[in-house]
Amino acid sequence: MVDDRPKPKYGELAPEGWEWKPPAPPASADVPVPAAGSAAPSPYGGSSLPPAGQLGPYSPPNGQDAAPKYGATASGSPRRLNTADVVATGVLLFFGILLSASMVPALFDFNTVLGQAAAMQGYGSFTASSAAQTVGTAAGVVTVILNLASIILSVRRVQRRRIAFFIPLVFGAVTFAVWIGAITFAFFSDPSFLNQITAVTGTTAP
Repeated sequence: MVDDRPKPKYGELAPEGWEWKPPAPPASADVPVPAAGSAAPSPYGGSSLPPAGQLGPYSPPNGQDAAPKYGATASGSPRRLNTADVVATGVLLFFGILLSASMVPALFDFNTVLGQAAAMQGYGSFTASSAAQTVGTAAGVVTVILNLASIILSVRRVQRRRIAFFIPLVFGAVTFAVWIGAITFAFFSDPSFLNQITAVTGTTAP
């Protein structure tokens, strides 16, 4: 015979007048206290952490190496100091600073120096102008900044044991281009000087 009655739902079979009461928490004396050096018990059974003596050294995930230290390779070993690069970088910096030191005073007195240069080349006189002097002063300031940047970047790369000789070369080329640009602007901003050049070369000024 099949029982066609519906199955009882949750709580329907409880006796009349019965109420569920949560169990009382254990007394403080019943709570286990972990010993020194051991892990605290987990509420889900077992311990939440292994004992301190069983903790091993940290290893990066997925077998990856830790980040290399400053001046070290990816394997952690320090890079070898490239003596030839250090010597080449020092020599290039020395000659760059020496050349700049002799050029900066001339840039700050640009009109006088350009007049003397024009006379030595047989072009007569050079007309001083405020524009030429401003360009010369700006070129002198840029020269000092470029030299300081070259020294700082070169020293930092040497400290990191990286190739640095190309930095003085690059900054030297930029500094030389600044000088050529300032001199060209100053000379070609003087109409009388252009007329002297065209008279010597036999061409007609535009």
